[in-house]
Parts: sequence; structure tokens; C-alpha cells
Amino acid sequence: MESELTINIGGFPPLSARGCEQELTPISEGEFHRDINGDLIYLGQDTHTKYKSTIRCNDKAAIATDGLYRGREIQLGCIQRLWQKFESGQTEVHLDKKPVQGSLYAYNQNQEEIKILQIYGKHIILESPNSGGYVCYRPLLSMRIIQYSLSTNEWGIKVGWNMECEEI
Repeated sequence: MESELTINIGGFPPLSARGCEQELTPISEGEFHRDINGDLIYLGQDTHTKYKSTIRCNDKAAIATDGLYRGREIQLGCIQRLWQKFESGQTEVHLDKKPVQGSLYAYNQNQEEIKILQIYGKHIILESPNSGGYVCYRPLLSMRIIQYSLSTNEWGIKVGWNMECEEI
């Protein structure tokens, strides 16, 4: 396997996705303003986070573009990992995003792995931890393609591609 990155359409021909970089950025859903006293206030919701994803890759081949177009809905298995904290004695954790299968791990404060007993979509059950810790996973995001581009350096024998997506 050349990359942990997955996409449900198109795909990655050999030598097209080694060393990819992904940036996840929370999408702005509100505005910052100053009130009459000069205090900074936020006029938006803070109940959930949607992400913009930017993927960059330089390799020997480009991504397969069959079925890729602006506005296309895709399922993107991210490279970027998300972390969530859980408290001591907490056995049930509701994840912010659905995890890519096989990417979920839980660790206590001593960096020892905690067994995950069950996974139901975004809900997991942990073996009873003696201390708090963290859950780590790669999110599987439903996204729309905003744009993508391909580039080639003929004499340098380098091919690159970039893709920008936003979570639905």
C-alpha cells in the first residue's frame, strides 16, 4: 500500500500517491466582530465542525480522474488523524466523525493501548480504563470536490496532483 489515503471513485494507480500531504481546516461557519466595547464576539454556531481538505501529492503518476469532477460527492478516507479525549472510567465515547475501518486506537494517560470492545458507526465502547486518555482515528468524510489539478514536469519526471474538498 502506497498511502493510507482512500477515495471511493477514481483511485490511485501505482506510484501516484506516495508521500501525500493532507491539511484539514475547519470551515468557517460564523463571523468574528467587535462590539461597542471592543470585545471580540463570535456570531456563529459552535456545536459541530465541518472540514475543508487539501491534498497534495508529487510522485511518478497522477490520480485516476475517471468520475472526478467539481461538485462530485466522494467518501474520503483521510490521512490526517483526529484525537478525542475521554475521562477516567468513561467506557463509551461518541466520536465527532465516522472512523476509517481499522484506524481506531485508544490510549490511556500512560500511553498504553486500551482495548476497543465494540464500534457502532461513530459510537465506541472501551474496556474500562483506570485513567482518562485519548482516542485516535482517521476520519471517513463525505465530501464534495471543490477543484483538483494535475501537473507534470516532463524533464524532471515528476507528476503532481492537488485536490480540494469540503465536507457535506
